[in-house]
Amino acid sequence: MIKGKYHLAKVRPNIDVTGATAYSAHDVLFDWHRFEIPRGACAIKSFNMIVTGTNGTAAAGLDMEIFFATSVNGVAPTPIGGGANVDSRLIHSWTACRNNIIGHKILDASAMENSDTYTLSYNVWDQTAVGDQVQNQIDIVLEGDPSYPGATAGYQSIWIAAVAIEGGEDFGTGVLLNETDAADLAALGTATLIVDGNDVRDIFAIGDEVIMQDGAKLGIIKSMTHDGTDGTIVLESPHTDAIADGDEICFRGPIQFNFGLEY
Repeated sequence: MIKGKYHLAKVRPNIDVTGATAYSAHDVLFDWHRFEIPRGACAIKSFNMIVTGTNGTAAAGLDMEIFFATSVNGVAPTPIGGGANVDSRLIHSWTACRNNIIGHKILDASAMENSDTYTLSYNVWDQTAVGDQVQNQIDIVLEGDPSYPGATAGYQSIWIAAVAIEGGEDFGTGVLLNETDAADLAALGTATLIVDGNDVRDIFAIGDEVIMQDGAKLGIIKSMTHDGTDGTIVLESPHTDAIADGDEICFRGPIQFNFGLEY
């Protein structure tokens, strides 16, 4: 429940496949992702986004269109489908979502990014003043469907999805699994992963949820080490999916949106 006039919503959509594949123009960056905010109509008053880079380097501008949706009569928006290298303009499920969409915004990353980023492997992008205009300002009112089941008491559900505008986005990490033990690679395997490639400390942070390049679920990072050549990733619990040696380890949520809401 909201206890004041303002609420900060941290939203980190899941990308469950093609995490290390470059996207093309008009690809769906991520499908509808549900998040909860306190009930009642509210306006997005502030906004920033944290975007992971490619192979340890902060990404160039990531232009995208974002869509906000709500359920209709308790039914969530229809999944868009698609993914990397699938032109979303050819996906018919957009028609099924028409009555769910409540907001849309084009984000111009070139007006948001700082070319002198201090964050090495990611960018923090936000609203930017250019002359007397504010770029990427999101003046959208959000209000959910009170009949949607399963929401936390006092909260409402909103969905967000995004489409790439120019393409070229690649959330690869250059961190590769280096496991040869069949038991560790099998489902319900180990919580400690041996890795090589890029230094894990330059890519991931404690608390990141990670997946394999094919979408196999790994889990949440508990700790990491690196000795200059190889490294380890310790998960909070053993991974549940079967995984393959040599595959790339990726972020499940490479983009985090921080929406400042006013009620």
